[in-house]
Order: sequence, then structure tokens, then C-alpha cells
Amino acid sequence: MKKIFKIAGSIILILIISIAAFLYFSSKPLPVGQEGIKAEELTDKIQTAINQKAWDTTAVVSFTFRGGHHYLWDKKRNLVQVEWDAKKVLYNNQTLEGLAYENNIKLSDSQKTDAIKKANDYFNNDSFWLIAPFKLRDAGTTRSIVMQDNEEALMVTYASGGSTPGDSYVWLVDENYVPKAWRMWVSIIPVGGLETSWEKWQAFANGLKIATSHKGLLDLKLENVKTAQSIQEINNGVDPFTEL
Repeated sequence: MKKIFKIAGSIILILIISIAAFLYFSSKPLPVGQEGIKAEELTDKIQTAINQKAWDTTAVVSFTFRGGHHYLWDKKRNLVQVEWDAKKVLYNNQTLEGLAYENNIKLSDSQKTDAIKKANDYFNNDSFWLIAPFKLRDAGTTRSIVMQDNEEALMVTYASGGSTPGDSYVWLVDENYVPKAWRMWVSIIPVGGLETSWEKWQAFANGLKIATSHKGLLDLKLENVKTAQSIQEINNGVDPFTEL
């Protein structure tokens, strides 16, 4: 038995050393960018390629993230419905006020507060994998040109907003200026420059384009993506937020 524990301990130690080595040798320093006209021109081209104007005028979005988190998002009213496991949370993502249910039973005030916080954390993370290309000019961002693989790329740094302010993303684009991947320097990932693809772009109303697949260290899928001008259009004629 002791021999088995020693072997198991050795395997775990080897795994820890291997992971540490991977993190050490894979991590890249944050590139130094050049702000100015060229960065803003590249931003313009990306926004045109994915139709930023169509996104800005889209009122409602629904999607499923990684098969387990289901969202109805009324952008115009700042209202979000999040469903996962047996929970359903409806709340205002500006005030964080709302209602929460588990197995269709309304939660108490203390339980509701915890559920809304978790739902909002899920929403901030999961929705970013859908809308990040439309947030290049959010308040608190800076844009700069960096060289990646001998080509110009756009680095966007978030000084504020969301759950993890201070993160930087370098966007790699194709010949039509549609994002094909990004490289991340973010606080929750210890590896600087980790690359994830942006692919399987789908076309929606008014020429809006949304990426629905990401491949990298983890493969992430967004399914059942729909856009509309009212919540009823994509929720069987029902507005679930009337109870708020």
C-alpha cells in the first residue's frame, strides 16, 4: 500500500512540475502597443466587418453557453434571465435587483442575493465570449497597434468595467478584418498571450455577425444564438420580466 501511495505521489509531483513548466515557458510578456490613428483605423475596419451599428441597434439576444447556461438578454432595458441547473434568475444588470427561483420555488432574500451575484458573474463571463468584438470602444478602453506574427494586430486594454478590469486582448484578423483569434493577458489566467480562436461566424439581421465557436486551451460553443427587437420575438411571445 505504501508503495502505491509513493507511486501516486510521484505521478502528482510530475504533473505539478509539468504544469509549472508549461506555464513558465508558454507565458509571453504583454506587447507594447502604439496608440493613435492607425489603431483607430483598424478598429473602424473590424467594426465595419462585423457590423457594429447592427449590434448597437439590436434590442434582445438569447444564447446558450457551453450547453449549461441559458440567457435571455434585453439590452435595451438592461434585463437578463439566466437559467442553469434548477435555478432561474431574472434581474437588472445595472442595479443587480431581481428575483431568483430554484425548482420554480422563489428563493428567500438572502438566497436571492447570492443567486443574482452568481448569475451576474456567469453573465459577465459568458456574454463576453459573444460580444467582445463589439466592445472595442467601450468606456475605459484604450486601443493600440502591436505586431503579431509579422502582421499588425489590435490590442484593447480594459481599464474598467466587467468582472475583471485591467485585462488586455490582442485581436488577430483575417483579410476581411473579421477577428479570427485573440491572445489574452488576463488576471484569471496565469499564462500571458494564450490564444483562442473566434470562428463559425453566423449572419443575423441587418448584416450583424457573431462568432459561435472558440478553440484553444478549452473549446467553447455558443448555441441557439438569436437576435431580435423585442423579447417576445425570441421567447414564444412571452416577456418574462413583467414580474420584476
